[in-house]
Amino acid sequence: MSSPNLHALVFGASGLAGWGVVSQLLANYPAKGTFSRVTAVVNRPLSVADSLWPTTDSPTLELVTNVDLTKGSVQEFTLHLKEKVEDIATVTHVFYFVYRQHDDPLLEIEINCGMLERVVGAVEALAPNFCFLAWPSGTLGYGIYKPGGGPFSAPYKESMGRLPPPDTNFYYVFEDFLTERSKGKKWTWCEVRPDAIVGFTPNGSTYSLPAHWATYLSLYRAVEGEGASVPYPGTEAGYDSKFNDASSEMIAKLAIWASLNPDKSGGQLFNVADSGAPSTMGQRWPAFAAYFGLVGVGPPPVGSVVLRPGEYVAKHRDVLEAKCKKPNEVFGAGFLDGYGFNLTFDRQLSLDKIRAAGFMEELDPVESWFKAFDKFKKGGDGTRLKMYM
Repeated sequence: MSSPNLHALVFGASGLAGWGVVSQLLANYPAKGTFSRVTAVVNRPLSVADSLWPTTDSPTLELVTNVDLTKGSVQEFTLHLKEKVEDIATVTHVFYFVYRQHDDPLLEIEINCGMLERVVGAVEALAPNFCFLAWPSGTLGYGIYKPGGGPFSAPYKESMGRLPPPDTNFYYVFEDFLTERSKGKKWTWCEVRPDAIVGFTPNGSTYSLPAHWATYLSLYRAVEGEGASVPYPGTEAGYDSKFNDASSEMIAKLAIWASLNPDKSGGQLFNVADSGAPSTMGQRWPAFAAYFGLVGVGPPPVGSVVLRPGEYVAKHRDVLEAKCKKPNEVFGAGFLDGYGFNLTFDRQLSLDKIRAAGFMEELDPVESWFKAFDKFKKGGDGTRLKMYM
């Protein structure tokens, strides 16, 4: 589907993956003129300047802030969205990249499903040409949070299906809701599933691995000096386990491709990663460290007393606050404390299904990390972290 009148409505536009969707749409992926308008919807305050999205005359960009998807009935939210979004009647494609975390899994399902129901109800009522909704899930759907990576063995494939009961999550509820809601209608949907997401977040994200590593490694450089050796904070098993992460750029490209090819993607789940070839932190760590002027080496010997990233940042908080223009607890590096100790199993995704459907894009995974680091270095005063290197 390609027309000069396509209008993309992106919810969660400042989030880890949603930011990439807006960026790729404004960069005219897959071709100039595919979309004429992009409306980026966020809850928290954000300026276009601080977003670091590409500047373009076509498609045009409208940034809508202070839209809380958790409030009100479907009818009340519909009226609210009508007031906030200019020309919402022309929306054709929805990119629903919203997630609200909660420690209670049942309440998390309730909150997230309520938000999706409000959006679908409002768009159905207000946008008569609505034809597609794309949304991202994650490898929690394959059970990687369970000991040893859950019941499935890598490479994870879409055909493996759902986790056996009683395990559940809102991904499955989303799939059932969208399948039933779109039945017999002119719109359809697609789910894209990455593992770890590599990207830039102007408003911060607990799950932004590049921001966490940037905080830790740039601080390590400031404290230990250029050329210092930095051991990988984890075990040998974690250092050698296989994975294939996805940049927000690649996730966006797949979501956009899927939205333009509903005959190939409608009602389906697709894995996504920058490359089908798996990698390890043993391959990545030296490159990450080198970006920050350090020498990345393997994990310390078993039994060594070494500060984990969160502990290191806490110990040298004074240096971080003196050097970093806008330090923020969201990027405190504590998220990394268990990363190299818990993710000790292979968890790469198979890309066979999306390749068979015709999506052939690949990116250099290390370059994707460097692009994210570059964005944080460039981030303006409105961003939550401006790296000081």
